[in-house]
Amino acid sequence: MARIAAELSQEKLAFECGLDRTFIGSLEQGIRNISVDNIALIAEALKIPAHELLHPKLAEQRGFDTTLMRAPRSPVRPSPTSRRRKAK
Repeated sequence: MARIAAELSQEKLAFECGLDRTFIGSLEQGIRNISVDNIALIAEALKIPAHELLHPKLAEQRGFDTTLMRAPRSPVRPSPTSRRRKAK
């Protein structure tokens, strides 16, 4: 909920933390455990103290909308231009 409230996609949060997007996704699904170092990275990216990020009533205390399931989508990124070799 903290990521969604910050309007960050999993990809953007992962980039801000220097972590992989699939790692962020697996954390949110409860599939993986997390180290203290990664908690600190995520808390810093979300601008929330780590001890608050771990608090079970974080959503209540911060007034997060618990009905939201995803962050708003960012504008569509332009597709990368293809590199073509010049004919010799």
